[in-house]
Amino acid sequence: MKLLHKTALYLLLAALPIALGGVFLLNEYIHRDILDEIDELLLSEFIQVKEQLRQHPPAATDLPGWDPNVQIALTTTPAQTAPTYKDTLAYNHREHEPAPVRMLRSTYAVGNKAYRVTLQQPYLEFDEIARALSVGVIVCFLIVVMLLVGADILVTRRIWQPFYGIIGQLQQYRVDGPDEAEFPASNVAEFNLLSQSLDVMSRRTRHQYAQQKQFTDNASHEMQTPLSVLSFELDLLQQSDRLDETDLDRIQRAQQEIQRLSAMNQSLLLLAKIGNQQFPHEDAVNISDLVTQLLDNYSDYVAHRGITINRMIKEETFRNMNSQLAEVLFSNLIKNAIRHGDANRSIFVQAGTNSFTITNEGDPLPFPEDQIFGRFVRNQALPQSTGLGLALVKEIADQYGMSVTYKYAPSMRRHMVQVDF
Repeated sequence: MKLLHKTALYLLLAALPIALGGVFLLNEYIHRDILDEIDELLLSEFIQVKEQLRQHPPAATDLPGWDPNVQIALTTTPAQTAPTYKDTLAYNHREHEPAPVRMLRSTYAVGNKAYRVTLQQPYLEFDEIARALSVGVIVCFLIVVMLLVGADILVTRRIWQPFYGIIGQLQQYRVDGPDEAEFPASNVAEFNLLSQSLDVMSRRTRHQYAQQKQFTDNASHEMQTPLSVLSFELDLLQQSDRLDETDLDRIQRAQQEIQRLSAMNQSLLLLAKIGNQQFPHEDAVNISDLVTQLLDNYSDYVAHRGITINRMIKEETFRNMNSQLAEVLFSNLIKNAIRHGDANRSIFVQAGTNSFTITNEGDPLPFPEDQIFGRFVRNQALPQSTGLGLALVKEIADQYGMSVTYKYAPSMRRHMVQVDF
């Protein structure tokens, strides 16, 4: 939800309880004010009744009937009492139902006679007017609030226009793109400062990216060259007739370390390139064909170790990603399962629309499971391992929003790695 819409929603949500509470408070205030006015009216009428009783005291059989809302009756209570007020119900002949009335009751003595005077005043119409007035005021209040919210949205949208321009530039910005980002200027000091800060940051980021890219490109070439020369020279030295068995073993171990160092160098450079997002080009990679081809490439090595591969590969499974990184990801998983799996056992490979799963049989990991995707985490019993294969898998998966999980089933001695697309 956009910031403008969220602000407007909060304003409306805040206005709603205020409006509902205002209805009751305003209605109660008007109701109380009406009762006060009715009480004054009843009191004034009671004064008039007392004056008439004092001037013309009626007999017991001739009590006056001046008004249907005025009731006078003789009482045995000689003392005069102060007027008391109360709300009650009386039958309304026009509405044919009980209606609220305000009642005044008091005792007034004239000579040796005491009269109980009861005055009542219906106020149903006043209550209806009060409710209508309360609802009308609250409706007007809500209309005003909505108009103010609409005006606030229009004004705020205009004020925040430079901010949305900055967001648009950030969405289109690529650190490896051909053009520099141009953030719009604004007459609002905060937005102008934000544009200037982002402009400085983007230029610094592009400069750092260019330096890192140049370093990885140079390192990829310059570090591989001396390693290739060392390997070539050791091959020539190994062909010499003046070497004994001890020297040949040393040369062979040195060649193995050079190969491991070369593989480690390539993996580290590849990790750096992935981190720098130097593989922007994406294709619709056919996962089914790629996995099948990789399994066929390792068929000789698999046959040499006596491993059986059980395949369950769904045809025409595609995933948008860089083809080179896709090959590295699935090749490392397959090579890892074949290399670390027990000989003369089976490997299960499943490739579907939503996931890729590969399992192999073997001993438990010699390190904690949560470290399996870390860099340089490896089985020390395998000196040829660089400890970077599964780290590359995790890095590539994260690059494309995929998740990689590992599980080990002790009862079956099977390792399982799953990639969820």
